[in-house]
Amino acid sequence: MRPKLRLDELNKALLITIGVCYLLSFVLNRYAGASTLFRLLFAAAAVFLGIRLFAGHPEKRNNENMKFLAGVTAVKEFFAKPFGNAGGGRQQSSAPGSGGLMEKWKRQWREYRTYRYLICPQCSQRLRVPRGKGKIRVTCTKCRNQFIAKS
Repeated sequence: MRPKLRLDELNKALLITIGVCYLLSFVLNRYAGASTLFRLLFAAAAVFLGIRLFAGHPEKRNNENMKFLAGVTAVKEFFAKPFGNAGGGRQQSSAPGSGGLMEKWKRQWREYRTYRYLICPQCSQRLRVPRGKGKIRVTCTKCRNQFIAKS
């Protein structure tokens, strides 16, 4: 019996990589080195995707996908850390219906001219202070650490 073709997250990422490399190889056609590099990446990703789609052993493919997802999650957490809390856990929002990280970024963009966001050097808590007050003494709301920062 033939194995089922599954389109998991790793296969989706490979498909996106194939598409981007294919487009870039044509856009950069006038530059031989770059075009060749993207064509090689295109071919390698296509071969790897074909192997993953048509090979058996679904438990091995699942393990590969889990390792890929663990790596993606680690990268996302690394880049989200300055915007989240220091513990790395999920930050609960007290506002009902808040949309998470995008809503936080939108709010910060709206408040860009009136507030500045600082990070406590002791506990990495994000603090909001008014702009244009010069050097001020800031007290962290989480650990009560006091430090001087420019607003």
